[in-house]
Amino acid sequence: MASKKLLTVKLDDIDVADRVQPLDEAKATEIAASVAAHGRLFQPIGLRHTPSAAKTWKLVFGRHRLRALELAGVAELSEGEHFGRMALDAADARLVEIEENMARTDVSPFSRAVMLVAYRDATGIDGRGGDQKSEAARTRKDAPSLDALREGFTAHAMRVFDLSADQLSRLLQIGSRLTKPEGLAERLHFSRIARNQSQLLKLSALPEEQLERAAEAFDAAKGDFFNLMSILNQAPSQQSALLARIKAGASLDEIVAAQAGEAKPAFDHWGQAISSFDQLDFKDRVTATVEHFRKDEKAVRAALKTLGYELVKSEGSA
Repeated sequence: MASKKLLTVKLDDIDVADRVQPLDEAKATEIAASVAAHGRLFQPIGLRHTPSAAKTWKLVFGRHRLRALELAGVAELSEGEHFGRMALDAADARLVEIEENMARTDVSPFSRAVMLVAYRDATGIDGRGGDQKSEAARTRKDAPSLDALREGFTAHAMRVFDLSADQLSRLLQIGSRLTKPEGLAERLHFSRIARNQSQLLKLSALPEEQLERAAEAFDAAKGDFFNLMSILNQAPSQQSALLARIKAGASLDEIVAAQAGEAKPAFDHWGQAISSFDQLDFKDRVTATVEHFRKDEKAVRAALKTLGYELVKSEGSA
């Protein structure tokens, strides 16, 4: 009896467009190094067959692994070794993509927030129970299950992703608010802010009109959260004037220094530090405090004292 022929797929035949998460080239490079060292993937990617499309295969999950294979010089994938074939339609494939990524432990709070919003939109379930779309939508092939519709999105997502109601609410706030300003999400994904939920919540709490120029402000602040908030915490007209000065060559530090003593700072760094201390360990508390007050030793000592710590000179120090 002849053995079944092994199914292979060329990389050029795989459609990787329309992903929920952007590709992190550095992460793909790390996986490629592992592939080169071990000669294989430890977890295959997921593909679905799309014979009527321009590219006959569509990636379901494993974007970084697929890119790693490309970097490792693999031009053709073998079923079982490199990928698993999934019998899914487009709607179910989107849900599987998100669920697979949400299960990873290295996902930042911002990425989780973006995926939750995408998951909510893909299911069409609102927070009260029932379909956000028309009654007719419930009869579609890709409609959510009746159980999911009855329990509502909050209960459904809490169960699927093992989140508390508060965790879910915070992530949805971040994902809903910070994906609206044009260009902001692309900048946040690979920034330090993406991994700091306290900073993300403060950013997402700003009025919508103050977030309209968030992407431009992010660039001007060079990705620094406190400088970003110094810009965005001002009225839109003041934001425009400040950003214009930065474009003209002035540094944000120079502008802030010039404003010192004239008015209350646009953003209270110490207030921000205090508000997030409950989420930091000892080392990060000290680091945050020194960062905010590194130019003023007296302020550093006073700040640490309010937290129950006191700086002392060690024996033998000058």
